[in-house]
Formats: sequence, C-alpha cells, structure tokens
Amino acid sequence: MTVAPLAPPCLRSKNAVSMCYTVSTMTNAEIADTFGIVGKILDLLGENPFRVRAYQRADQTIATLSTELRELYDAKGLDGLQEIDGIGKDLSLKIEELLNTGKLQYLFDLEKQVPKGLLDVMQIPGMGPKKTKFVWEKFQVESIADLEKLAMSGALTTLKGWGEKSVANILLGIETKRSMGGRASIATAWQLADQLVAMLKRSKLCKKVEIAGSLRRRKETIGDIDLLATSDQAVEVMQLFCTAPGVERVLGKGLTKSSVILKAGIQADLRVVEPEVFGAALQYFTGSKEHNIRLRSLAQQKGITINEYGAFEGTPENKGKRIAAATEEDVYAAVGVPWMAPELREDHGEIDAALAGELPALIEEKDLHGDLHMHSAFSDGSVSMTKMAKAAKDRGFSYIAMTDHASAMGMVRGIKEGNINEYLELVAEAREAVPGLIILAGAEVDIQEDGDLYLPDKTLKKLDWVVASVHNRFNQSREQMTKRIVTAIENSHVRLLAHPTTRLLLERPGVEFDVEAVFSAAKKHGVLLELNASVSRLDLSDVLCRRAKDMGILLSIDCDAHKVMDFDYRYGIAQARRAWLEPKDVVNTLPLLPFEQWLAS
Repeated sequence: MTVAPLAPPCLRSKNAVSMCYTVSTMTNAEIADTFGIVGKILDLLGENPFRVRAYQRADQTIATLSTELRELYDAKGLDGLQEIDGIGKDLSLKIEELLNTGKLQYLFDLEKQVPKGLLDVMQIPGMGPKKTKFVWEKFQVESIADLEKLAMSGALTTLKGWGEKSVANILLGIETKRSMGGRASIATAWQLADQLVAMLKRSKLCKKVEIAGSLRRRKETIGDIDLLATSDQAVEVMQLFCTAPGVERVLGKGLTKSSVILKAGIQADLRVVEPEVFGAALQYFTGSKEHNIRLRSLAQQKGITINEYGAFEGTPENKGKRIAAATEEDVYAAVGVPWMAPELREDHGEIDAALAGELPALIEEKDLHGDLHMHSAFSDGSVSMTKMAKAAKDRGFSYIAMTDHASAMGMVRGIKEGNINEYLELVAEAREAVPGLIILAGAEVDIQEDGDLYLPDKTLKKLDWVVASVHNRFNQSREQMTKRIVTAIENSHVRLLAHPTTRLLLERPGVEFDVEAVFSAAKKHGVLLELNASVSRLDLSDVLCRRAKDMGILLSIDCDAHKVMDFDYRYGIAQARRAWLEPKDVVNTLPLLPFEQWLAS
C-alpha cells in the first residue's frame, strides 16, 4: 500500500513513539517500509551503493514474504531471520529491534542528518538522490519551496548537468505536485492504472492483473496506484513495468515488487504473487487498513489468522493449515463474513452490516433514468439543447432537466428576466426534436450573497425545475454561508441544491456551513441534495452523502454536463457507492412514471 513518507505509523510523531512499546508486533509491511526509508536516506547521504541496495532489497523481500517475521523470529530467533535471502546479521538485529520495540534507533539517527523536506525534494520528477544532495549541500535547499526559489533564480541553468530544460521540468514537476497536493483525482489515477493494466495484459506475461489499493475502493483522490498480478515470468513482467512509457523513475525493482514514479507525478507499485494466493493478496492490498484490522480481529476471535497469503487455522504465532486464499470470497467466508464491494471497506460499519445481513444494495450506473442538471449553448455549454437532449436519449434516459445558468457573473448570455420566453421556446423546440424524452425547462440559479435567488419569483414560476447553487463569495463566514444557503432552500421554487459545498477537487476547498442546519432545511422543504458527478467536483463527498442518506434526504446524481462528452457518471456512482447509497436514495433512479408522480407530489 502507500509508502510512509518518513517512518512507519508508530514512528511518525514524538507522541506516538511511546505507543510503540505496547504493540505486540510489527507487520512485515511496516518493517519493509522502515527499511525502504532507511535506503532512501542512505542514498541521499551518498552511502555505499551496495549498502543502499541491501536495504532496498530487504524492503522488497520482506514486503512479499509468505511468512510473518514475528513467526520466524519466535520459532528460530535470529537464525530464522537470517534464513531469508539477503538478510544477514546486521539486518536481522534491526528486525529483532523492530519486532521487540516497534522502533528503530538507526532510523532515528539517520533522520537527524537529513532535513525531512529533502525526501519530498527527491520525489520531484527530474530530481533524485544525487541532484537533491547537490542542491542541499551547495544551495542549502531543504524543502520543495527552497528548490522552487532556487530554480526560479536562474542559478541552476548555467551549471553542468542542469540547463534550462531540466530546470523547466523541475518547475513543472513542482507545480504538478502542488496542484495535486501529492494526490491525483480518481479519474487521473484510473486512467494511468488502466494504461498499465492494459500494457501488462497485452504482453501475455500475466495470467491475472487487477487494480488494488484505494483506487479499487474508488476513493475520490489517490496517493498511489497499486497493481496486483500473477505470472510465471516475473523478471520479464517487472522489466516491462519499470520501462513503461509513462515511467519517470524507478524507485525499486525486484521479482515480487517494483515501484516507480510516473511522469504524471504519482507512484505506482506492482506486486506479483502466486496464483493460489491471489484472492488473499487482493483482499489485503485493497484495504483499507482499518477494514483489514477489523477483519483480522474478528478472525482471531474465531481462531483464524488472515494475512496477504490466506486465512490460516490458529494464531499468528502458531499458524496451522491454510483454509482459504484463492478468492476474496473464500477469505471472507473463512471468517463467516459475506463478501462486500471494495467501496465499502473503510471500517464504517460494513462488517457488522454484513454479519447482520444488512449490506446495502449499492447503486449502479444502469439504475439512472435521467439527469436533472445540465447546460446548453444558451449559457456556457458548447452545443444546443437539442444535441444535449439527443445525447441523453441515446444514453437511455427517459427524462432530463435543461438547466442553463441564471447568473450575474458575466457568463455568455444565460437566463435573464428579459429572455426567459426565448429560453422556453428553445426548450419546446428540443422537445419536438427529441420525442420520447421528457425535458423539464429548468435553470441553475445563483444564490446571491444574502440568500435571494438571481431570478425573481415571477420568472421562476415559469420554470418546471429550479436548481440553486453558490458560485461566488466563497469566503463568507460559516454563519453567513449557512444563512445564505438555508434562505435559498426556503424558496418554494427550489427543487435541488447543486454541488452544495462548491469545492473543486484538488483545486479549491469547499465553503464552510453548518451541515446539520442546511441538511435539516433541505429535508424540511423537500429539496434534493446533489451528488455532482463531474470529476472536478464529486460534490457532495461520500461522508456528506452518507449523512444525507442517514437523515432520509433524497439525492440526485447529475453530471452538470456542458457538452455531450460530459455524460460520464462513473466517478459519481463510485462516490455514491462509497456513501452506501442505494437506488431508493437517489431520485433520478426512478423510472419515468414514478418520477412524474414524485415531481407532482
């Protein structure tokens, strides 16, 4: 899974260090991560390459061991650890320290020699241990901010081995990292992962290839990409992976695990496992960590041990025969838990729900029958209403709401008091041009600073569907924003609150408001909350969608489409599934007749 930036979880803060002594053991993954970080620091310090490589190999070897280090150590002590390929006396002593104390003094000592920010600098495309060390020693660069300042000063462009192009690439890498906040949107990450998976499948070197990690759980932003494969040609698979066109730099390469930084600035890891344990590995590396801990705890209560190699009879210290590993379903069944969709695996009550037979029947894209928020060229869309309507019908929808902007923000035309009749005529033309599709005449109306809507009530009365949304004055106080949105919800013409927090994913945070007050107002006045499926928004978040569901508030999943190609609901549906939403929680899953009955109610 995600490599820790400096140390394993129990070593990342002074407050947490004392907790390490109460941990009975460290997992293989945590120990592997520790050695990986040691290797990076040694590389940065210019340590002997063979020593650096020893830690890198230890990281890869331990991460893919079929036996827990704790089990080996308890059975055979240091001799048992040294039976592992590449683990000599020095590394075995460090493993012993980690197993017994949960910390590694050697890592603490190394960290004192290197500014923490240098490990981030080393991750910038175009940098690396040698260049990072150079700018640290010559220009006292200790952070990405320092590197950016240096690159912009022009001091690097005349130096041998740098040049204007190299410096420009470094600045681009910094900007990319900043814009992503160290993460990528689910759409970006999925596209990159899909390319890697397709390449591996085309090669015929892998029998199975699957996406794992947070991307398989469909989190809205992704820290790194995890891929899992089976193959009897591991050397060739890893060579192909590490030399893929999108790879910027290889962090580590082995027979069972390789890690690279992609040119897009995101890390990708590939693990190759034996076919007979693929299901167990997929479950383990899908996570989440909290879900796996809960599952392991339940297993231990039943005398079963679960790890990435399967479900075993007995305790971690005294494992017996393996009883499940081939499929995820087998692993869950071994513990008496029904399989559940990856989107649910966050330790948010899903295991208890599964045991009680109460897992939600999660919504699917095919459940949608319409879209209640879209735009045409009448405001800021790129095509006519008729073309948008045809695209919706071709997609299989039976109803839509055409909701061009009504705003004072200077958008091209848009709906005004003076042109509402012209707008309605265009809607009528679209209805005639696309028979068999119900088209509601709607508008996305700006919520003004005081909560009033941009269009007066006499104009709103002419519309079938009114969407209200905030598009400016994002810096209002929590109290002001709450009052502003609640006031809009109280307008009897409003049917939908669009992209409620106004956030732009990885670009702009959402506005602050009292969620309980706004949601309660929506429930009281029968106003829908939107899950905006545009990948630039995905607003509401999964957490807020789940809260709306729990409060009994209906949602609408819309694309906010501005052109035909925007009719893409994949990531909005993923967000909905993470929120436990079922078709009954989303109004536009209603077929036409029930929807018309709901609309008239």
